Amino acid sequence: MNPAVTPKPTASSSIGDAFGSSMNDLLQVRAALDEHSMVCTTDSQGCVTYANNRFCEVTGYKREEWLGQDYRMIDPGCHTPEFLRSVWQTISLGSVWRGEIQGRARDGSGFWVASTIIPVLGADASPREYLAVCQDITEHKKLHAEMEVRQQLQHLLADLSTQFVALADDEVDNTILRTLKQIGEFMELDRATLWQIEDDKAGLQLTHHWQRDGVPLPPERFQTESSVPWAHGKLLAGDSFHFAKLSDLPSEADSDMQVLRHLGSKSLVCIPLLATTRPFGALVFATVRAERTWTLDEITELKLVAQIIANVVGRRRAEERAEQLRVEIAHSARASMLGELAAALAHELNQPLTAILSNAQAGRRFLSAGAAEPEEVGAILDDIVRDGRRAGGVVHNLRAMLSNASPPREDCSLNEIIHEVAEFLHSELVVQGIELEQHLEPDLPPVHAVRVEMQQILVNLLVNAVQSMREAPAERRRIDIRTRKGGTKVTVEVRDHGCGIPIQHLSSIFHPFVTTKQGGLGMGLSICRRMIEAHSGFIAACNHEDGGAVLAFSLPIADSSIPVMTESRT
Repeated sequence: MNPAVTPKPTASSSIGDAFGSSMNDLLQVRAALDEHSMVCTTDSQGCVTYANNRFCEVTGYKREEWLGQDYRMIDPGCHTPEFLRSVWQTISLGSVWRGEIQGRARDGSGFWVASTIIPVLGADASPREYLAVCQDITEHKKLHAEMEVRQQLQHLLADLSTQFVALADDEVDNTILRTLKQIGEFMELDRATLWQIEDDKAGLQLTHHWQRDGVPLPPERFQTESSVPWAHGKLLAGDSFHFAKLSDLPSEADSDMQVLRHLGSKSLVCIPLLATTRPFGALVFATVRAERTWTLDEITELKLVAQIIANVVGRRRAEERAEQLRVEIAHSARASMLGELAAALAHELNQPLTAILSNAQAGRRFLSAGAAEPEEVGAILDDIVRDGRRAGGVVHNLRAMLSNASPPREDCSLNEIIHEVAEFLHSELVVQGIELEQHLEPDLPPVHAVRVEMQQILVNLLVNAVQSMREAPAERRRIDIRTRKGGTKVTVEVRDHGCGIPIQHLSSIFHPFVTTKQGGLGMGLSICRRMIEAHSGFIAACNHEDGGAVLAFSLPIADSSIPVMTESRT
C-alpha cells in the first residue's frame, strides 16, 4: 500500500483559515472591549449602528433606542459648537480623535467618558464608519473636581487667615464681611451670617451678613430660645449642626423646621463661635434657592473659618469689656475721691453762696433806706456776679468729674487746669494746713487731651500728696507743683514733703491694687497711668533726696509730629 499522502493546502483554504483566525481575534477583542469599555459604531453620518451593553448601561438607553440616533441624544449642552466641530473635522479627515466628552444619561444625571474615535476607511480612503471606544471616568472627574474645590477652599482659608493676622480693630468688620462674601460666592451659597448671643442668652443679634441679590435678609434680632429651641440648645452647648434638607432634622426639631422653612433655608450649617469654651455667637451658612449636600471636608474647613473669626471677634469683645470696666472703675474712683472731699466741696460752695446772700441783703438795705448810690449798687452786683460764677464753676467741675461719658479731646493748657484744680481743692488744703506753691512755666504749650481726665489726674496726685503729709510737722506741710517744656513734651511735677514711697512699692506703685494708704483700693495711680498712656504720655514716681515723693507725668505738645514713648517709666 502506498503511504497516505497529506494533501497540500490550496490558496483558497489558506485565505479561509486566515479569515477565520482574524475573525476569531476580532471577536475576542470585541468581547474584551464589551467587558471593560463602552463601544459603539456609527455610519459616515454619525448615526449609531451598534452599541454594546456597557454603552447602553452608562447612557441609560436601550440598544434599539440608539440605532439610527446620534450624539445629540445625550448632549448636555456643555460643549461649545467649536469643540464639536473640531471633533467632527478630525475624524472626517480620517484621523483618530482622543479626548473627554460629557453626556447626560436618560435619568438626567451627567457622566464623563474618555473617548477614542477611530475612522474605518473605505476603498476610496474616506471614512465609511466610525468606531468609538470609551471609558467611564465620571467618578474620577468627580473626585478630581472635589479635590480641586478642596484645594481652592484651603488656599482661600490660608489667605483669610493671613488677613486676620494682627488685624487692627477698625478693620475687623470689613474683613469679616469680605470673608463671608468670598466663602459664600466660592461655595455657591445664598447667605452667610454672623450672629452674637444677646446678654439674656435668649436670642441672637445679627452683626455681619452677606447674601446674594434677591435673597431676603434674616431679622436683625432672632429669639432662638422660643422659636428654634432645638438649635438654641445646640448653640448654647457649643455644638455645630448642619442639614442638606429640612427633613434631615430630628423629630425634636419640628418647631425649628417650621421657622427655618419660613426663613427660606433649604440647607444650612451652623457653627458656634467660642471664647475659651463658652459660645458667644454663631456663624451660619445657608442656601435658599436649592438644597445642598455638605461634605465632611467642607464642614471641617468652615469650622476653621469660625475659629479664626471667633478669635478676632472674641478678642475685640474682651477688649471692649475691659475698656468698659476701666471706665466704670475710673468713674467710681472719681466719685469715691469726691466723696472724701465732700466737706471741702460744701465749704467751697458755701463761701460764694454766703457772699451772694450777704451782698443781696446789703443791696436790699440800701434800697430800703433810700440811700443807695448807683456806684455802690453796681459794686454789689459785680460781687454777686463774681461769686455766682465761682459757685457755678465749682458745680460745673463737679458735674464734669462725676460724668461717666467720654468727652472729646481738645487743646488745653495744663497751667490753666492746675489753677482750676487748686481752686477746687483750696478748702481742703486750708483745713489740712498745707501750702500749695505753683511754679508754672509761662507760655506753656497746650496739649491735646480730655480736660476732665487731666483734672482727675491732678486731683488724684494732689490728694495723695495731702494724705501723705498727715503726720508731717507744720513747717513741712507744703506741696510744690511745677510745669516745664522739654522738646516735644510738657511735664507736670508734683512733690510733697511727706513720708515718701516705701522702697518695696516704688516699682509697682502704678499697678492696680497697690497702695500705701490705710484702707486704700490702689486704683487711683493705676487709672492715672492708663489715662496718661492713652494720651501717648508716661508717668513716673520717685523719692526726693530731701524727703517726700515726686510724681511727674509728661504729655506730647498739641500737633507734635514726633512720637512719644507710651510705656510707663518707674
